[in-house]
Amino acid sequence: MFSQRFARSCAVLAFAALLSLPVGASAPALAQGSYPDKPVTIVIAWPAGGATDLVGRMVQESFQKALGGQTIIKNVVGAAGTIGAAEVADAAPDGYTLLITPIGPMVIQPQRMKLTYSPNSFAPVCKITDSPIVLMGPPNSRFKTVKDIVDAAKTDPGKLAYASTGPGTIPHVSMLGFAKATGTNLKHVPYKGSADVVQALLANTIEVFADQPNLVTQYNLTPVAVFAEKRLPGLKDTPTLKEAGFDLKFSIWNGLPTMPPSHAARHRSITAPATIVPRGSEMLVHAAGWTMFSASRNSPRAGVFQRKS
Repeated sequence: MFSQRFARSCAVLAFAALLSLPVGASAPALAQGSYPDKPVTIVIAWPAGGATDLVGRMVQESFQKALGGQTIIKNVVGAAGTIGAAEVADAAPDGYTLLITPIGPMVIQPQRMKLTYSPNSFAPVCKITDSPIVLMGPPNSRFKTVKDIVDAAKTDPGKLAYASTGPGTIPHVSMLGFAKATGTNLKHVPYKGSADVVQALLANTIEVFADQPNLVTQYNLTPVAVFAEKRLPGLKDTPTLKEAGFDLKFSIWNGLPTMPPSHAARHRSITAPATIVPRGSEMLVHAAGWTMFSASRNSPRAGVFQRKS
């Protein structure tokens, strides 16, 4: 009930922000009230069933109701989220192609590989969630504590494998930090997305993974530690890395409205009547470990995007 109520609020605010984006040729259509006159495609650059996909599907119905039209989720998978991001960057800037993405394809990947887009290719629409990273294992993992993992890694250096959603992603970077902090030599095994990693965890072919906490509750995985300052309300029995002696903090943003400064006044005037979530407030979806943001908590670094004009 709580997540559904928030999703409705998020969708209304996101739609209002979409109306105020500088989208070039689409602006007249939006102003005339004819938008949308065809389905809106929401590109998710990760496999179905993964952490970001679960976020997108959580808000899809509310987006449809707020838009007054159909939305279609399209999973475009590969290259650590950059294939899907590139597809949106190449789409017409008419408001009919959106991207739900974590920070990686927007900020990290453009710094480590040559891409057909840059962060400036996109106009941010909204920030949905902020998730701390959770160190996790299979449902019946032999690892119950950070010490268990460190001891196993030091017993056979280079043998213990951890999964990631691709080189340069937060699940990868967080585990690089973990290995350095703990003085361990771990084997990196990249996958196309967290949905694929979950299947490997359930099959016990991978034993260690760090990603968003919604995966723990969705697939009954074993949480070992949280890369955060405090324990999560939804995982009260799971200690932080800091409690285990390693002060490591990593989070993934997935996305409420965020506008360029020049459009801030218009953003406020459009969203004010639709603000169901009190401005400045933060709400935690306990089961998933997500922090949800109101319209005033703006960030251009992750969330829902469309191509700039």
